[in-house]
Amino acid sequence: MPTSEKKQSLTNPLRALALAASSGFRSKVIEVPEWNDAKVMLREPSGEAWVKFREITMPHESGDDQEPPKLTMQEEFLRNKKADVVMFIDVLLDENGDRVFSDGDVDAVSEIYGPVHTRLLNQALQLGMSQETAGAK
Repeated sequence: MPTSEKKQSLTNPLRALALAASSGFRSKVIEVPEWNDAKVMLREPSGEAWVKFREITMPHESGDDQEPPKLTMQEEFLRNKKADVVMFIDVLLDENGDRVFSDGDVDAVSEIYGPVHTRLLNQALQLGMSQETAGAK
């Protein structure tokens, strides 16, 4: 980094805030009673997580005119659970704002994914709602 940029980032607190890794996301720290009152940070999902979510839940939107295959109820449940797990991995952070899981943890998290995880994911999704949408509910 050139000296002038270093000096500017040190002297401009707004620049430092805007460039902070978590500054582009709403987040909140909560306690999870089911996890021995562990504190976790939830943040609204990233754009990349939404893309992965859509790729899993709507693979037929690839541009071809083929009809999507009909899924059994179990296949649909497993597909939706995988999409939720991908999103959950993206939104669950430790108290310091660091990711708890990596993208490679999808299978491990899928094995244990349950109602607590779903509730946490739903809270993170609520963070991404606009004020207008939140007021309409």
